[in-house]
Amino acid sequence: MLWTKVKRVLRSGFVSFLRNSFVSLASVFVMTMTLIIIGSLMFVNALVGDFIAYVKDKVDVNVYFEPAVEENAALAFKAELENIPEVAFVEYTSREQALADFRERHANDQLTLQALDELGENPFGASLSIKAKQPSEYELIAQFLEDRTNDSDGKPFIDHVNYAQNKSVIAQLEDLTSYVARFGLVTIVIFAAASILITFNTIRLAIYTAREEISVMRLVGASNMYIRGPFMVEGILYGLVSGLIALLAFFPLAWLFQAPTENLFGSDIFAYYISHFFLFLVILLGAGAILGAVSSFLAVRKYLSV
Repeated sequence: MLWTKVKRVLRSGFVSFLRNSFVSLASVFVMTMTLIIIGSLMFVNALVGDFIAYVKDKVDVNVYFEPAVEENAALAFKAELENIPEVAFVEYTSREQALADFRERHANDQLTLQALDELGENPFGASLSIKAKQPSEYELIAQFLEDRTNDSDGKPFIDHVNYAQNKSVIAQLEDLTSYVARFGLVTIVIFAAASILITFNTIRLAIYTAREEISVMRLVGASNMYIRGPFMVEGILYGLVSGLIALLAFFPLAWLFQAPTENLFGSDIFAYYISHFFLFLVILLGAGAILGAVSSFLAVRKYLSV
């Protein structure tokens, strides 16, 4: 008996969806745009994630020691830094390597090299490149370094730290992540509201068209859920059809933007879409079905006294 009712509800929902196909186009169109926005934000999050990972790899804090600091002292300080929980890793550059790197960078600047040779000694101190586990943790590392500008004997130990130069980049990196999340949320809410509103009105029209049938069902004692069921099915069908259209649309769109995004961000979004197709399938079809079901439920609840 239950299965018979379910089949009737499903059949009625399919018939109503096909019968109102022209009216349904508006709902399907707006819902498809909403799902395309949701899918696009998934691409944007992937691109931003790759970009942030790239920037994180480039951002660091460099500690430059005084030239008189012995290598053993610098390496001991490196080991001390590596024990700090916020530090991911520390890379050491010796005085000799710093001098060699300087000569390589100025290989075509003979005047600078000549001035360096006239000094008669290596003016560079050893240095450390410190990577934090999270961008927000550079502040704590910088505070630790500020307290160690002199050694235990009060002699100058650290010449300077470049945290001040990188601080703005680190802050922008954190802000970028927050802005992308907020923009995505606001965009999804706006388009989801538009989808619910239009689908709501479409279902409302279907309810008005079937008002005599609904009256007869109520007279013969049909339950509230039995009356709501076909409209819920119709709304879910809007979402599923919209999800399939969005999935198909992403194939040419991802292929079209494959080269530009790879040049700008170093990410192949077409390969990302293919490798994460099942995730897109679940999210887009699920989101479409939920939007359609919510729209239908609200329409039936508001415009039917059931």
